[in-house]
Amino acid sequence: MAKKVTTDQKTLALIEDVKNRKKEISQLERPNWLTNCTFSCVEGKLSDSINLHVESNIKNLIGCASYLRDKERSYNETVIALGIEASAFIWNGFSVSDWCEDIKTRINKIQIESKKKKLEVLESRLSAIISPELKAELELQSIANELD
Repeated sequence: MAKKVTTDQKTLALIEDVKNRKKEISQLERPNWLTNCTFSCVEGKLSDSINLHVESNIKNLIGCASYLRDKERSYNETVIALGIEASAFIWNGFSVSDWCEDIKTRINKIQIESKKKKLEVLESRLSAIISPELKAELELQSIANELD
């Protein structure tokens, strides 16, 4: 009997852990975009653009950030070489730091989807091993919470 209690306690702790992780993920799923999320390697030409909202290839996203950082570095070096003062480097109306932040946000969203799927699998595995007594207890607790 003691083994069952220990198993139920472990299961409850794991279920709580999965719930907490899912809550953290749901908070990260509502990003605050800084750009229009339409990236193109040709400034002003958006017909051949990448939509950061839907791009799912992380390598492509890293390529976009690398491209922008190289362009900014080249721009700044050229300003110094010419010995002039110029405004900060802007790409399609947004700073490189804003673009990179949005790219980072998109990469995080892609990775979150992977984590969500993993948590769903873990949750179903935990549900499969939960004892009938614990299942009944959890259901009673859920009903009590709804009545409050």
